[in-house]
Amino acid sequence: MNVRAERFPLFDGLRALAALSVVAFHAAFFARLGVSDNPLRPYASHLMVGVTIFFLISGFLLYRPFVRARLSDEQMPGAAAYGWRRFLRIAPAYWVALTVVAIWLALPGVFTLTGIPTYYGFAQIYDAARSPGGISQAWTLCVEVTFYAFLPLWALAMRRLPGRGDLRRMVRQELVALALLFVASVAYKVWALQQTTPISLANTPYLDPLPNFLDQFALGMGLAVLSVQLQGRERLPKLLELVRRRPTLPWIVSGVAFWAVSTQIGLTGRLVPRSFPAHTFLERHELYSVIALGLVLPAVFVAPGRGIAGRLLGSRLARYLGLVSYSIYLYHFAVIKQIDRWLGAPLDAPMGVRIAVYLALGALGAVAIATLSYYLVERPALSLKRLVRDRALERARGEAIVEPAPVAPPTLSRG
Repeated sequence: MNVRAERFPLFDGLRALAALSVVAFHAAFFARLGVSDNPLRPYASHLMVGVTIFFLISGFLLYRPFVRARLSDEQMPGAAAYGWRRFLRIAPAYWVALTVVAIWLALPGVFTLTGIPTYYGFAQIYDAARSPGGISQAWTLCVEVTFYAFLPLWALAMRRLPGRGDLRRMVRQELVALALLFVASVAYKVWALQQTTPISLANTPYLDPLPNFLDQFALGMGLAVLSVQLQGRERLPKLLELVRRRPTLPWIVSGVAFWAVSTQIGLTGRLVPRSFPAHTFLERHELYSVIALGLVLPAVFVAPGRGIAGRLLGSRLARYLGLVSYSIYLYHFAVIKQIDRWLGAPLDAPMGVRIAVYLALGALGAVAIATLSYYLVERPALSLKRLVRDRALERARGEAIVEPAPVAPPTLSRG
């Protein structure tokens, strides 16, 4: 990492990696991997870890301008401009996609008196009966919207703490508060799992709202605090210096955690698990956090082109896929479902070939539609951010404050 840098170009490639993992998850789902005994099943069922990666990305990129303003004793980003940019980033493209996909696939219940406010109003996670409807993976947008509302309130509360001008004290306050937020999120999950079970279709109002994921957002926010604190230093602390010099190491840790969640905690990748104890849900959730943290660290502290991580995330293809990743998320499930309809039945081929066909066709179709969506909807919408100006945000032009929203696949046991 250039500790004086204010932009983090590897995050575009990181979004691409997370988005493709979700596409691969759905490709495996439609290839019927979940009902087979293929050895790939336990691993493919956890490709939905992409949602955790996106949550850490949002926590880092969105909190950084706020914490930078506090630690530098500068004006905070204005609530009106921040909210307007968040709205432009997420709502127009989603509303268009929801309309298109609902008509395209003849989705039931969308264009009704209850469906319109539920799905267009980012409220589907609060109704167990409607959560799987609409663009089902959009439940993560409901989480993201509430995080958007939560973040400036959190930043305002932190700014009101004593110690202004004492950098060490403010950093300590930030990290301690985020640690408490992490613990509070875990405590919430423990409580929620006493009210429902992870495999129940009625778990949505308990296990999908924001409190369930605040620990993962807190990890990204913590990285934002560290990156601001370390900006301008000639050397990083020993552990982070090791990450900078050996950027593959955190990815190896992620790989070990991915192996552990796939094979060591009792999950087999079955479409409907026979059992899913509460402790397994918590173990999976936090192992996802480890996987995501290991993948995100090089994007924060490693220069583009350095090591496998820097070369992969900094490639031109990865950066482009990251640019259109939000629309890939919005349309890929519909594309793969349409391909499945055209095929009429699973391919009479080995499972690896089936997955490859669904993945290749689904990814190509989703990227094509995502390209149109980006240039016809997302980019024009984002150009309207100038209608609500904010000096603090304009001073932080290097901050990535218009990142695509996170993504995640629908599953009976989301975590």
